[in-house]
Amino acid sequence: MFQFQTPDDQTSLILAEMAAEGIDLTQAMQIDFFAAFEFKEQAEKALPQVKTLSVNGVSFENIKIQKPEAGGGVELIASVTLVPEQPILDEWDQAFTDCVENLKGYSDGWGIAL
Repeated sequence: MFQFQTPDDQTSLILAEMAAEGIDLTQAMQIDFFAAFEFKEQAEKALPQVKTLSVNGVSFENIKIQKPEAGGGVELIASVTLVPEQPILDEWDQAFTDCVENLKGYSDGWGIAL
């Protein structure tokens, strides 16, 4: 079983759930970060700034804007491939959150496609 640096934080809880589901956390995988915007124009304004984000020399590989499955507004989804470790996920989450919230967006966490 994996040991996490801060077992009570959100990232550690999600990683523990993933491990319990049998997901191999030692393998690189696509991690998607989500942001919600009230208007498409706001998301489009955020797009070039999200493209410039980098953590440890790695940048998002794919960024798209789409209508959410439920509710209004638009969502921006930025994807990066990495090994899902708590410190690096926390760094990415903080950088992404700071960027989109400075541009009138709401950071809505991260996840993986199963």
